[in-house]
Amino acid sequence: MNKFVNKDILRELAIFAIALLLAVMFWKSNILLTSLLVLLYLTRQYRWSAKGDNIIYISGILLGCTAEFIGTHLGVWTYSAPLFLNIPLWLPFAWGLVSVIIIRVSLPFIDQ
Repeated sequence: MNKFVNKDILRELAIFAIALLLAVMFWKSNILLTSLLVLLYLTRQYRWSAKGDNIIYISGILLGCTAEFIGTHLGVWTYSAPLFLNIPLWLPFAWGLVSVIIIRVSLPFIDQ
């Protein structure tokens, strides 16, 4: 794996750390955290966009929401501040962002 790829992986992991920090700090404020996560994704896309990121993002939102809805609907888990379909408003955007990060961190290892 070359130095350029390592830099990309570190950047994606830093974005993940920022998203996690935002979630820990602002989970009680659905609107604020939703806005921050969308802004983080848009910033990432503007600066370091890769082919297919938006498809992965939307897929992550849809699949993540489906899993969350089923889990909360069946009572497997609950959220303390649900706003939409028994989940916090920000959670689908976190699923989308993390889906993109997982793919971008994984691909360099697969493409070798």
